[in-house]
Amino acid sequence: MLTIRKAAVIGAGTMGSQLAAHLANVGIPSLLLDVPPAELTPEEERRGLSLKSPEVRNRVTKTLFERMRKLSPSPFFVPEAAGLITIGNIEDDLPGIADADWVIEAVLERMDLKRDLHGKVAALARPDALVTTNTSGLRSTP
Repeated sequence: MLTIRKAAVIGAGTMGSQLAAHLANVGIPSLLLDVPPAELTPEEERRGLSLKSPEVRNRVTKTLFERMRKLSPSPFFVPEAAGLITIGNIEDDLPGIADADWVIEAVLERMDLKRDLHGKVAALARPDALVTTNTSGLRSTP
């Protein structure tokens, strides 16, 4: 029997962030990852930040996570559960999936992205980790 002690969710959009919230609701710490941004916001530029600044690199994930936290009704049973989620980005933090018992991919519905990501996940995940995808459907191509 597989015991899930830690999870990683790749893709912090609507589905991914709420999956991480539900994992937190049952006490499972999760790593929530999304892409780093491609450009600075005007505020980041004024503050002298760069695309290499950790605060900037995790902006997409943090923004999506904070949007999810504001939903009503909240996906969290208790607000403190949010503390079980660690945010990061795919480029810097993907190696963190090596500690996960369950890796859930929830990225955009594009087969090329999913294939590329699953190749990276296969190289980093533990051999006994459960690796799954969350998708509503993909068109197959020859």
